[in-house]
Parts: sequence; C-alpha cells; structure tokens
Amino acid sequence: MLATFSFAPTARAELPAPADFSVSYYVTDESGEFVRPMVERDFKYATNRARCECGQRIGVQIQAKDGADLDYSAQIKAFIGTQCPTAESTLAGQFLRCGVLAEVLAANYVQGVTSAFHPAFLASGVDPSSPTRDVLGAETILGGACGDVTGETSLWMCDPAANSTANCQPEEFFYGSDGALSQLSGIPTIAYDFMPPLLRVSNLSVEPGDGGVTLHWDVPSSGDIAGFRVLCEEADTGASPGLDFPTPELGEVPDNNHYFTAGNLCGDAPFSTVKTAPADVVDPDTCGNGVLEDGEACDDGDDNGPEGLCDEGCELRVSPSLHALDWDHVCSDHITFSSEGAAIHGLENGKTYNFVLVSYDLHGNPRVHKQVVTATPDGSLPGPDGGLEGLEGEGCACAAGESGGTGVLALSLAALLGLARRRRR
Repeated sequence: MLATFSFAPTARAELPAPADFSVSYYVTDESGEFVRPMVERDFKYATNRARCECGQRIGVQIQAKDGADLDYSAQIKAFIGTQCPTAESTLAGQFLRCGVLAEVLAANYVQGVTSAFHPAFLASGVDPSSPTRDVLGAETILGGACGDVTGETSLWMCDPAANSTANCQPEEFFYGSDGALSQLSGIPTIAYDFMPPLLRVSNLSVEPGDGGVTLHWDVPSSGDIAGFRVLCEEADTGASPGLDFPTPELGEVPDNNHYFTAGNLCGDAPFSTVKTAPADVVDPDTCGNGVLEDGEACDDGDDNGPEGLCDEGCELRVSPSLHALDWDHVCSDHITFSSEGAAIHGLENGKTYNFVLVSYDLHGNPRVHKQVVTATPDGSLPGPDGGLEGLEGEGCACAAGESGGTGVLALSLAALLGLARRRRR
C-alpha cells in the first residue's frame, strides 16, 4: 500500500518540493572514487550481498535546482535508510533510525552536497547504542549489516524546524523514496538484495564424454533463479582447469549473467567497513550451525553432508577456492534459468574432476547446490553433447538444455510463498 505524507501548517514558508532538488547516484571504485553515474540497471540490480560485504560505497550528490524556492537559512537534513520518517519519530518500533548523510543549511545545497555511503545503510538502521549516525563516521554502529534482507529505498530529506517539535517529524519530510511522494515525483530508488535464491535445483548428475562432461539437473519451478554457472576442479589437486571466464569488472553495468562473492570482488580487503551490533549465534561452537568457527574448515549448515562441499564434521570435500566459488573455477558461460543441463568441453581425458552447480538471482547473489558430482572424461566415449541442442564444438563451450517454463517472472504458488519470506528490515 502506498504511503502518503501529510504536511502540517508551519510558521514560515511551506516545505520545499522534491522538484527543487536533483539527486544523482554514482558507482564507486575500490577507493570510493566516483566512476560513473548509476543507470537504470544499477538501480535495479547492482546492490547485492557481495558489494555490501566489500563495502563498495554508493556515491550521491544533492543539488538544489536553479530557481528553487528555498529558505537558505533553514537547516535541511538528508538520510539514507528504510522508512526514515517513521523511524525518526518512534523511539521503539519496527525500524531503526536512519543514517545521516548531511545536516547543513539549505544554501549548501545550491553549491551541491556530495557524499557516499556503505550499502548496509540501505537495509539497516543505526543501533541505539551508536554514538553517532553519520554514514561516514568510523564510530557509527548499525543494527545489522548484509544479512538476508531485500528491499528498495534511498534518500530522504526533511526540514527539522518546519514545526515546533524538535527533530524531524513525519510531516516535515518533503523528499522520500517510498510511497506516493516517490511515485509522483520520479524520485530514484535503489533496490538492494542480500539474499541468495530461495529456489533450489535437485538431482544433479554428470556423464563423462570425450574431452568433457554433460551435467543434468531438475529445476522445480521458475522463480528467483536468473541463471547458472558450472564450476569445476581437478579432484586430485584442487586446481582449476584454467578455462577463461574472467571475473566481472567492479564498475560494469549489471547484465544478470554473473554471480558475485566478496572473495571474488574484494578478497580479504574490504573497500570500506561499518560497525555492527553483535549478532546472536544459534547453537554456538556447533558444527552445522552455518557459522564458521574455530576448528572448522567450513560450515554450510544444513548443506553439510557426505555429498556436499563440506562434510558432517565441517571438513572440506573440495578445495578451499572451489568452496569459496572462486571465479577461476568457472567452467561454463551463463546458463539460462530454464535450463536443465549443460555440456562442458576443454577437459583432459583420464583426469578426474569435481563439479558443482551455482545458481544466482538477478542481483548476482549465488547459491551453490549442496551436491558435488565427479566424472572422468574418456576418449573412448562420445563427445559430451548429451543430446543437448545448440552445442558449440570448440574450446570450453557450454550448451544448455531448455526445459519448459516461462521465466523468472512466472512464479508458482510455492515460489510466491517462499519469496514472501523476503522481508524488508
């Protein structure tokens, strides 16, 4: 349901209008420098868990337009977060108070206010224990970080002195990213998704062939899976086969054909960090709780098992780099969401390989299938076409077998019920 803003009478000129301001967002690099303006696909698909975990900041510039009717002596505050008007005026409620992007006189917006913020501010409010709410403050503490949440929001602006009550009240917000105000004013919003696909494939199998293999799997229904990649390694050494599928560039426009992990994006050196309130761990110091703890090589929670990437004792069954979904192990191109098979070429006959299947959503959040399959290409066998059509015959080609289905937007009832569990925080 669309939210609406009601403006209370004020003692001076009425609040500014959204049309008085131009707000631009920017993709940043490892150093936080602005690379390029965000385009529509960035707003829809770029902000995923990996970018959040790496702290790839989102740049923003707020500019008062020529001819804007502003009281230059008025203070205008800008926030980043979810449901800021509600959170700002409620001491205890569903939403934590938003991060503060700017708190300056209106005259400053004539020159332009430029800043940047960690993606976690989109989804998580500031913890009540935080000594500051500054989005660039080193001591700012968020109530959460990059957990399993999804939503859409961005910038909010208010005049805290528009009425006699201290701080910003809901009726003092004149620029917001939710509800009727956003819809009518064309205010840009940023969609964030920090969750892997909810839908899972099943019955993964592999057949060896001459110089490659053919994999098959079942897709239960269409939903939040945008595509797949096959990853592989030499079973004896853990080495990748050296096939050339380069990691996507940090600043490129999303194409929905890649998955992203923090390891692939920034390694062990995040571009920026935020402090977060301590999170409770269910069954601490227990293998199988899904949290990597002392003495464990891995912990995939319910996916631990004798056929998994991580066994019941939290020991790896594959190399650390394959478990981390290192892009060096990718051995297929993008496979469409409706596919139920892929043929992989460019492998060495007589050498045994491990294979895993990774699904990902439109934002590029990955989910690895819990089963590792193994096969040895054999020159005495037919090529790894597997009856799949559209096979490329050279190099490490990948052919996908198409199943029935109408795509990501066609949801079964079961898928809709699952997707409904994706909640905004």
